[in-house]
Amino acid sequence: MSLERAVGRVLHHLSDGQVEALAAVCDTGPGAGAALSASVVGGTVASREAVKALATEWAASDGFTGPGIALALRVGLLARVDARARRALPVWTGPGATGEQRLTASVLHELVAGARERILLVSYAAYTLSDLAADLADAVARDCTVDVVFETEEDSSGGYHGPHSTPFGAVEGIRRWRWPADQRPAGAALHAKLLVVDGCRALLGSANLTHRALSANLEAGLLVRDPEVAGELESHVLGLMKAGALETS
Repeated sequence: MSLERAVGRVLHHLSDGQVEALAAVCDTGPGAGAALSASVVGGTVASREAVKALATEWAASDGFTGPGIALALRVGLLARVDARARRALPVWTGPGATGEQRLTASVLHELVAGARERILLVSYAAYTLSDLAADLADAVARDCTVDVVFETEEDSSGGYHGPHSTPFGAVEGIRRWRWPADQRPAGAALHAKLLVVDGCRALLGSANLTHRALSANLEAGLLVRDPEVAGELESHVLGLMKAGALETS
């Protein structure tokens, strides 16, 4: 095992607090030895073995100071914390869905209510949901740019049937987009379900904007918290708008 792999093993098995405690001991100087193992309180067998392996590899390597090892541990810890913050989270509607962060309707509200600059909303079936309509109206009042892209009966050649010809029609200040029939292959549907907020967070999944999809159906989705991925989702739709594949209605 190399020293690099030993550091990686420590980062895999130790908690954030344990890694920081270990780094603090390393800061005291080279060859901290037995003090390394003593620094991990309440660790598992795997974590203790990882620390022991780090001490062994450190002793067998030349030119690595204690502060150098501490820096490697802290850089790895920062990368781990950042990766955790960007990790996508599952979102559900239906049986067994628990926790506010896992409920489709709750995540939808959280994202729209938290928007500060812009909202992009795409859905196949879109009904005028009163709670979402209120959130969109509030967003417009905060000077957010709100773009909505919905399927229509006309453009889908009757493939889509909905009770509302203009979903959220009472919400003033939002920009409406459609995928015109002459811009799509025969029989194609605008079937995406996507919400992107401020270009940095997104909700992507199977749920349409209907009461049943947000309260009764078995629906699955992902809350995307990686700004790069969310930005790419937004950029693709904005590119379709710019190219004329999507038109304002």
